[in-house]
Amino acid sequence: MTTETDIGRLYENNVREWARKSRDDARLVPADLSVRRISPVCGSAVTLDICHNQEVITALGYQARACTLGMASTAVVVAVAPGCSFSAVHEIGEKLSYLLAGEDVRFPEEWRALEMFIAARLFKTRHGSILLPFQVLEDAAEQLK
Repeated sequence: MTTETDIGRLYENNVREWARKSRDDARLVPADLSVRRISPVCGSAVTLDICHNQEVITALGYQARACTLGMASTAVVVAVAPGCSFSAVHEIGEKLSYLLAGEDVRFPEEWRALEMFIAARLFKTRHGSILLPFQVLEDAAEQLK
């Protein structure tokens, strides 16, 4: 059973600050590829506009229609993923899913903001929204094969 304290931890200041960063759309035009995904559990939607140089993400734009957690996750991805390979971002997404499942995970320094989602472990219905931008980039990588 979750408590009011658990809910307070879920939406701590750091999560809300990251979410604010993706509140206003920042579409990337032109983009090499635009990919949208909707979470079937909660209806959150994220569209990422992607520029890439083969395997490396060079720029991201976004439109996020998600809860605070999905917005925060999208903001982290948009801030950190450019310059990373699709496969490296996939690995970070896997680590995030392990974190949400209760495992102890160490993120590389540039991805440490994702540790803010530790409190979301108790809220399985929110995991889909948190993982959504990573799933969008996985879909993009599949389209590029």
